Amino acid sequence: MKTLVLKISGKFVSPYDTPLVEGYAKTLEALRRKYKLAVVVGGGSVARKYIELAPPSKGLKDLIGIEVSRLNALLLSMHTPSAKKVIPKSASEVLELWDGEDILIVGGLQPGQSTNAVALVVAELVGADLVVNATTVDAVYDKPPSQPGAKRIEKIKARELQRLLESFDWKNEPGRYELMDSIALQIAERSKIPIAVIYGGEPERIPSIVEEEAWGTLILP
Repeated sequence: MKTLVLKISGKFVSPYDTPLVEGYAKTLEALRRKYKLAVVVGGGSVARKYIELAPPSKGLKDLIGIEVSRLNALLLSMHTPSAKKVIPKSASEVLELWDGEDILIVGGLQPGQSTNAVALVVAELVGADLVVNATTVDAVYDKPPSQPGAKRIEKIKARELQRLLESFDWKNEPGRYELMDSIALQIAERSKIPIAVIYGGEPERIPSIVEEEAWGTLILP
């Protein structure tokens, strides 16, 4: 049985959309029947609102974002019967809690590290074969997808994607790590873990997308 890490944008797991949270819970149960499963949840718009109100220290802003992501993770775990009800707060706790049987759901771990990076750290720790990034866009594009003429990229190397994102002038600010950040891509490269990018707003489609490998973009290490 292969091991899968599913990264879910915090936009899709929040107290403002219970049906979507419940939809993800059903999706996790379906995936668990075929994969050993760990899940990492972002902070989303709730985290960004708290971060806006926080003191100027980026470290403190990160801490607030981490706490919100853990609450989102706990919320999802409560809706998912096969999930552990304890949210790990460190890499060592991830190792202690991981058994390959129950679904392990994780939020943020430490300041300066996006939940995209956390997903790759978790993937390293549990020996994952693949990270699936269920995000707010359906794929990686050759320029910001909001711009006219943006073209979908089917496959791209992690190092090439890092250069592409730098050309977009996206900044790694707390709560605004966008599609992927440099730390996540570096971990993917060193551990040879591929990342599949898909749109996460329709959780009921994710099991078939994974089964058919119908990725928006596949990021190769």
